Amino acid sequence: MIKYSSEFKSKVVNEYLDTDISFQALRLKYHIGGHSLVSDWVHSVQRQGLGSLKPKQRIPRHSQDFKLNVVNYIQTNEVSCRQAAQRFGVSRSCAYRWMRIYQEQGVAGLRPTLREGGPTLNKPENKPENHLTPTKEEQYQQEISELKHQLFEAKLDRDILKALAAITEKQRKQK
Repeated sequence: MIKYSSEFKSKVVNEYLDTDISFQALRLKYHIGGHSLVSDWVHSVQRQGLGSLKPKQRIPRHSQDFKLNVVNYIQTNEVSCRQAAQRFGVSRSCAYRWMRIYQEQGVAGLRPTLREGGPTLNKPENKPENHLTPTKEEQYQQEISELKHQLFEAKLDRDILKALAAITEKQRKQK
């Protein structure tokens, strides 16, 4: 992945904000690889200011509760991982990874981990073969998260049924 300087990002964002040029036109004009990078930069600046384009000095450590909040937001608000990442000020890859980990391992998988040395994500011998055993608190958090998701889906079903009933009633009145 190509890294862009904060000065370059600022230039592109300012051009977008000062003119009526589209994200796609800017991407093509400056030969920017990712199809949504320009929009991500603009949305980041709109939410957090120009400082959000500067490289981070350290890798942020997010708590298990924070990760779970991001996952719950995705599950209960009909938003993409990208939209949630923008809302919570994290990278898209973090939101996708947390969502995948949650789906595979539950709340216990969202525990903060200690990193030693370089990246170990692609080495199969370093991946745990068995799932983590959740604590009582994590079991409760898992249950709450699942219930929130079920409630969200039940509300969606209710709204669909209300709309269907209204349409059916309207058709009966027309006959």
